[in-house]
Amino acid sequence: MRWLAAVSGILFAVLLMIVDPLIAGAAWWAEPGLWFPLAFPMLPWLAIAAVMAWLGSASDRWLHALLLSLVSLAAGVIPGFFWTLLLFDAFPESASPQLPMAVSLIAGAAVIVMGAVAGSCVALRRLSKARLAR
Repeated sequence: MRWLAAVSGILFAVLLMIVDPLIAGAAWWAEPGLWFPLAFPMLPWLAIAAVMAWLGSASDRWLHALLLSLVSLAAGVIPGFFWTLLLFDAFPESASPQLPMAVSLIAGAAVIVMGAVAGSCVALRRLSKARLAR
């Protein structure tokens, strides 16, 4: 579980940069002029994914690793959106299935629900321990 956030970040990058353009028929790697404009929106996500992978490797609980990997996936919604716009601008005939956007939105929804459940469980556990200590 220590490397779950890193693995999910790598798989999301492969989904965003290789699988989605292949399905859409937008071979961006064939045009070197697109490399920098497409890489620029990825920089903030790469920083977030690297921090989540680092924190995930430092955690020893599976819930923490799962939440951090989901945060890494959810943070991909912004570069996924820009990536889709730039690819459609460069390849107007392409039709992206927008798999990275769907993955990011589902992961974001899961983070919100799991974060709320985990937070309430911790609060209830501390409250019950405080009552037992009295």
